[in-house]
Amino acid sequence: MRNDLYVQETEEKARAMERAEFEKRQRQKQELQEAKEYQMKLKAERLAEEKRMEDEFKIKMAEKFAEDERLEQMNAQKRRMRELQHKRDIEKLW
Repeated sequence: MRNDLYVQETEEKARAMERAEFEKRQRQKQELQEAKEYQMKLKAERLAEEKRMEDEFKIKMAEKFAEDERLEQMNAQKRRMRELQHKRDIEKLW
């Protein structure tokens, strides 16, 4: 009888340890899953920020190139006007 009681207690301790180990593994699994989800969220936020910065950069560069083109056209027009004025001056001198 005492032996049976000892065996039962031992089996119960083993089952309790198995349950505790199972619960510990479940908690670790849950923590790892949460950590993975957090990292994925951070990565998505970082990629979104990079995309926003890239788009902003592209817009600023397009504006800069448009302004440069406008200035270049103005300079070309001024150059043509000077050339025409020089031709007129030469004609007058001739």
